[in-house]
This record gives sequence, C-alpha cells and structure tokens, in this order.
Amino acid sequence: MATTPPWRGSSWSDLNPVRVRLTVAYDGSDFSGFARNPGVETVAGTLGAALQRALGHPVELTCAGRTDAGVHAWGQVVSFDADRDVADPALLQRSVNRQCGPRIVVREASIAPEGFDARRWARSRRYRYTVLNRPVADPFLAATTWHVEQPLDLAAMRLACDPLLGEHDFSSFCRRPRPPSGERPSLVRRVLDAGWRDLGDGLLRFEIEATSFCHQMVRSVVGTLVETGTGRKRAGEVLAIRDARDRAAAGQLAPAHGLCLWEVRYG
Repeated sequence: MATTPPWRGSSWSDLNPVRVRLTVAYDGSDFSGFARNPGVETVAGTLGAALQRALGHPVELTCAGRTDAGVHAWGQVVSFDADRDVADPALLQRSVNRQCGPRIVVREASIAPEGFDARRWARSRRYRYTVLNRPVADPFLAATTWHVEQPLDLAAMRLACDPLLGEHDFSSFCRRPRPPSGERPSLVRRVLDAGWRDLGDGLLRFEIEATSFCHQMVRSVVGTLVETGTGRKRAGEVLAIRDARDRAAAGQLAPAHGLCLWEVRYG
C-alpha cells in the first residue's frame, strides 16, 4: 500500500479515483454509533482512520444505515472513493482487519460500479433483534441480547406484527428529528417483512425489513411487541398505537445491544 500520501498537492482528478464498496461487521458495544463524532469513538471514525493508513489518503465514508450507540452490524455496507493505484480490495480488507479486528471487520471488499452509493442505491435494510427469554441471564449472550425474565407469549407477539406491514406513518415508533428549518420531515416508511422466530433455548429473534427506517424505529417496535408478550398490551392495540402517530402511545425503547443491522439489499 502507499506510504507517501498521493493526495498531497493533488486533486481527485489527478489521482484517478475509483469507488470502493465494503461489507462491514462490527460489535457496537463500545462505539458511540456509526457516524463520525469529534471527541468520541465511532465506527466511521475508527474505520476511516484505518482506511487512511492503508491507502495513504483520507476517505469520506457513506454507509447504508447509521446505527446508534451500542447497535451492532453484520451486513453494513460502506462506499468511498480511493486512488485507483492503491485501492486493492484484498489488501484493503487484510489491512483493516489487522488494524481493527475483531471489533470491526471487513467481510467483503470490491471495486463498485461508477456512482455506487451505499445509502442511495440500497433497496431495503434488514435488522435483527434478539431477546433472551429465560429466568436467568447468560453472560456469554449479554452483549448481543435483551434479557427478559418474564415469560413471553410468542403467539401474541407474532400477531402484533401484522399492523406493521405496508406503508404507514411510523411517528409512534420514531424519535422525531428537529431540523434547523423547523419543518417536520415525513416519518412514512414501507415495511416489507416483520416477524418473530423461536430459536430454542429461550432465544427469540425478531426480524424486520423496510425500504428505510427512522431513528430508533426498530427498538421502539421491539419494545412495544415485548409488552404485548408480557400482557401489558394486547396485540390488537398495535394498530391503534400505529395510527395514533404519538410516541407516547408506544411501548418502552428496547436496549440498543440486542439490535443488529443484518443485511442491506441492492438491485
């Protein structure tokens, strides 16, 4: 890889840039989210620094989904421009994994089509949330599951997923952003799939796929569905909660560490 930074005194047109695509997995436990944030350790900050050391020039990362603090990823997709002369995917993958593993690893690296954008080209994102439903917690699963001691009614939780499917305003399940302009952005999202699986031995997995998500949407949905499982809410109430368009109508926010960005679909 380059040892003399080729970007010094040069423009990108001089460097013959090429678009690179990475599929990245990370343990979000000790990161303050994905996006760069001065003064705190983030996935983008750590990954970007490793790529700069490998390439010899800085990079501007675009990701498919900005995960919050404590949230994990298995299939995060990242794109950026690099100088073609030093952008060897196999060497980049090896260098980043040596620097950042095992907390951050590049699962796949390739040269992407011209104009590829990890966020804008994505057709859907799929998240997994794992609940450990046993009387006693498991220290070996604590970093990636939400331990719920009270028995859960899985049938009720599955039934409660039905109102989530399709295109709806998910204001009840989202932390509403406050843009400087004062305009209220749309929180309408299209959910393609949502459901629970019993993995056995007390492990329950919720999966949800949508074209896009709003802030804290999955964690709010999971928190509400778990409340139907404990009997605090009825499955039939979820439709009314959805249509209330009021965050106060939904349930608690599920802990971040049970959530994982599992897959991003393109094409």
